[in-house]
Amino acid sequence: MKDSMFKVIIADDEEPARKMLITAADWQALNMEIIAEAVSGQDALSIMEEQLPDILFTDIKMPYMDGMELCHIVTRKYPHIKIVITTAFKDFDYAHQCISLGVSHFLLKPINRSDLVSTLLKLREQIESEKQQWFEFDHLKKILKKNYSFLRERFLLEFCENSTRSASTEQQIAYYFPEGIPSYIQVTLLKSHASHAGDLTEEERLLQDMKNLEFIKKYLEGNRDVEIFADNNHHLVLLTYSPDVQVVPLCEQLKRIIYQTSGNEILFGIGNHYDNFYQAETSFREALESLKFSQYMPNQPIVIYQNDIHVQNTGWTSSPAQLEDIRFYIKAGLPDSVQKLLPSLYLTPDGSLLSLEHARILSMTLLSSAVNVANDIGIPLDDLLSDPGNSFIQILLEPSSQNLRHKTGAFLTRLAAQIAECRTNKSKSALWEILQYIQANLTDPSLSLGSVAELFHMNDSYLSRTFTKELGFSFSKYLNRLRMERAIVLLRTTDLKAYQIAESVGIPDAYYFSNCFKKYTGKSIRDYRKGGT
Repeated sequence: MKDSMFKVIIADDEEPARKMLITAADWQALNMEIIAEAVSGQDALSIMEEQLPDILFTDIKMPYMDGMELCHIVTRKYPHIKIVITTAFKDFDYAHQCISLGVSHFLLKPINRSDLVSTLLKLREQIESEKQQWFEFDHLKKILKKNYSFLRERFLLEFCENSTRSASTEQQIAYYFPEGIPSYIQVTLLKSHASHAGDLTEEERLLQDMKNLEFIKKYLEGNRDVEIFADNNHHLVLLTYSPDVQVVPLCEQLKRIIYQTSGNEILFGIGNHYDNFYQAETSFREALESLKFSQYMPNQPIVIYQNDIHVQNTGWTSSPAQLEDIRFYIKAGLPDSVQKLLPSLYLTPDGSLLSLEHARILSMTLLSSAVNVANDIGIPLDDLLSDPGNSFIQILLEPSSQNLRHKTGAFLTRLAAQIAECRTNKSKSALWEILQYIQANLTDPSLSLGSVAELFHMNDSYLSRTFTKELGFSFSKYLNRLRMERAIVLLRTTDLKAYQIAESVGIPDAYYFSNCFKKYTGKSIRDYRKGGT
């Protein structure tokens, strides 16, 4: 699918109606493509969490969430989407209500092909006109001037994460450094001490980060060789452009002054300095690695990158899907699943153990992920690290891949068990209460982001952002995953029919359930039941 093509979603619980729309027009000739079909309003919203359309066709009468409710949510959350109502109800009140919800057009079933094409042409013209207005040069220039500082910081953050040299990157650097590209770079990362930050709400952490950022910006005011900004992980990124800046003394001064002013303790991770600006990524990764160690090295809040904590990547990478599974199992408090999956991560495709170097890289990745999980949730790591033999440095300095696998697995399993216990004991966290509610009401077909947000007195957009940030999964993906895992258990342990299992996991539509199951497992229900995993 070309990026320039307009994206369309069709929501209708009747398959013939969906197929009629698909075949009634030459979508490609209209520079449009149907990217998804939905069988309910709830299904359509789940799809929109992953990919946004330009146009939504929706029926009024649908199960679980009808077209009217869908229109109300879409126009509020995604106002740019053009909505076309398709219905067999020749009712002016419906049409009037649709117009009041911001619906673009209203088509009666059975849909006339010429009416459909005429509607699509009008929508295309409207969308193109809006995009043209948005991209008017003068309008964009005003926006660019207003957001220059923010855009510069976003570019520098992306550049630190990926400093690949290209003509486009060089143009961007020249634009953001009009007085000349720096010939020197050193990256330092700052973060509030976890023992304090873990007790704060997300809003309090953001306010604390902003306070620290503004304080340091004021302290560095007038110094053109140093720049600081925030990333998306509660880090402050300090960039140094000259060897004249003594980074360690600067960090010590900042640490002392911030503590004296606010009582807030700051950790520092310092990367090496380089005489090539394109080495920013290397220095950034070194700073990130040093910062991770600073959290577990008593009386050493400022850690400089050194070779004895360095694990060098020589081309090997772990499976992103399996790492995501491990992270999910830890966050969900499933120690048995962690213990079952983790050993296979340390094996090569031929079944032998990873080399010691690659095993260290993997353990570093897993332990770092565990730290982020624990910090995000507010789980204290003191008990897990109370034994000196369980410190991260001791684990990473294990002399064999087998020992690394054992020690890393033991730590992650204990953490998952602690999270499970926290959930069982009704953690104070509102998110955990929501997760408990979801698991307790998994069979309810009306369970949705909107219904949960309303029940817990939250804005659904805020809940969606919080859910994705804290768990690394969207609400719909988390709910679908739990339902599919439950379905797998029922397939293995019962003789229930597919439609009965669908109802048992909160998806009354057997056709939609079978599609979800195949997407999740890669197998049809029949094939899965025959062959198992």
